[in-house]
Amino acid sequence: MAIGPHGDVFVADQENNRIQKFTADGRFLTAFGQPPQTAGYDVGAVAVAANGDVYVTDPADQHVEVWRPQ
Repeated sequence: MAIGPHGDVFVADQENNRIQKFTADGRFLTAFGQPPQTAGYDVGAVAVAANGDVYVTDPADQHVEVWRPQ
């Protein structure tokens, strides 16, 4: 779980291979992600940079993904 620069909460949903985004008071906003290329879980952990970029560890494919807000 990570807190974004505007107070939004980002949660790594490993079972569903996605990141969920909520408001600070718990209201669901969106979810995003992609299935791994290798068998296993695509989402391990999440971190959010000061500029809003979301970093996600991908244990199945052994890399870090960067998601940039639009």
